[in-house]
Amino acid sequence: MAADRDTASRDTESPESANLVAWAGIGFGGVAAILYGVLFFMLHRLPSTRQELENLTTNAPALTRLLVVGGSAGLLNVVSLILCLMGYVVPRRSRFEAIVGSLLSALMLLAVFSVVFVSLILAP
Repeated sequence: MAADRDTASRDTESPESANLVAWAGIGFGGVAAILYGVLFFMLHRLPSTRQELENLTTNAPALTRLLVVGGSAGLLNVVSLILCLMGYVVPRRSRFEAIVGSLLSALMLLAVFSVVFVSLILAP
């Protein structure tokens, strides 16, 4: 009798429940997107002439803020991608969130680092 109730309760459970690992990755991806927005806002406010940029190299707090925001956003983006990929391999969990989170995290990572890569190529 007890064995019948156990199998009946296992059959009525939904096989795909919420994927908390993937949702955590999506949350970290959202925070990374906000930090990328802050980073691009800070970069937009940088001076545009070469002389003003050379004066900025002596301003350590401004460069430190840029480095901290950019590094934090990149690290959170990588953590988001790893969590979403781990959420994909978790058994009996919905994979839709993991796929969407992985694609968004990979797209953000590719977009930001392609801008960095192109700027390194174009710099004299």
